[in-house]
Amino acid sequence: NARCVEILHHNGIRIGGEQGAQFTFDFCIGSNNNCTAKANTKNNNTQHYVYQTCVEPMTMSCLAGYNATIFAYGQTGSGKTHTVLGGSTHDTEGILPRALRDLFARLEQARDNGTHNNCNSNHNSSEEKGEEKMGTNCNEPAPNQNHGANSNFQFEVRLQFLELYGEEVRDLLSSSMTKLSIRDYGNGGEPEVVGASEVVVSSPEEALLLLERGSFRRVTGATAMNSASSRSHAIISMLIEQQCSTSSNNENEEEEDVEIKRSKFHFVDLAGSERQKRTGATGDRLKEGIDINKGLLALGNVISALGDPKKSQPGKKTFVPYRDSKLTRLLKGSLGGNHKTLMIACISPSASNMDESLCCLRYANRAKNIQNNAVINVDAGSRKLAELRAQVQLLAKECLRVRKIAGEEEVDEENG
Repeated sequence: NARCVEILHHNGIRIGGEQGAQFTFDFCIGSNNNCTAKANTKNNNTQHYVYQTCVEPMTMSCLAGYNATIFAYGQTGSGKTHTVLGGSTHDTEGILPRALRDLFARLEQARDNGTHNNCNSNHNSSEEKGEEKMGTNCNEPAPNQNHGANSNFQFEVRLQFLELYGEEVRDLLSSSMTKLSIRDYGNGGEPEVVGASEVVVSSPEEALLLLERGSFRRVTGATAMNSASSRSHAIISMLIEQQCSTSSNNENEEEEDVEIKRSKFHFVDLAGSERQKRTGATGDRLKEGIDINKGLLALGNVISALGDPKKSQPGKKTFVPYRDSKLTRLLKGSLGGNHKTLMIACISPSASNMDESLCCLRYANRAKNIQNNAVINVDAGSRKLAELRAQVQLLAKECLRVRKIAGEEEVDEENG
């Protein structure tokens, strides 16, 4: 088929020929055949390049204590599942296996070193507001002002694999295909799936084996566009808990500061978005396609409500229809909440798929206007304890200063 997509530069793309629509995103990555001379860079379309350019900063943020979410959106056959999970060889494995290996490597190195650059209870204001520099090395220990301090770093990674089939939430890590329910938490808390498995994993190989088993339980079906089309949305979550204990000797008294960070890393593989007449589906496949499009429509309405600059004016409260779909309820934190979110829009360069590709780019163009408010997720108890200890130290220094001044005044009176 003739090609209708052209990558103009590293963050610009055009669809529909010279007079076609142009879009600007953070990154535009494609095959070298679709790139102009300026945008054509060697090996700029490999899985490694995608991970290093787009996903690695998200991994670093997750290690720093932020929640992170990565969406893969596009029509059937455009490469969503391949981008997330990838192939069987090292060169073709997707962003999720690479993120798992990177995550465990950095956490294990931090544990072996006995230190962690985030084992510091006194976060500055920029970190609390989610303004930290992306891509900082989370394995480099921070300079410790107390040279007598000893640090002990431990971590735990839990894996969750959910499938949203129609409006049914299923646990793909469980052999029983019981329908699960979603529970909403007030005060800004994210909705959670009641009864979903959270399996502790100790290595990336163990996690990938669980994901492979769960993928076999995922619903797939043949359509005119893909012989093994995903007929459900999948949400893969890594729940990371990091604990750093720092002990120090102050005036012959041993003190221990404990800081606990809990972060989430979601990988969302959305089912294909396409018109039903293109799939040629009938019967159950048709009903599945209708349910998929309902969920994606609800997701689009949420994105429109959050990304429309007219609706997000200061002082104006906008209604966001999170509860229109279980998909949007589960992704509430990722859309306008306490997450750093990346959307990967997968499109086909073929002219026969131009309408679907154009719709996908418009969808992503709206999503880039969403503003999230990500903060470091430090355990409230350890944070409060650190604040109180800092206050006690400040008061102790003030008492010493006052005593010193009082002593000097007494000496002056005796000499006088």
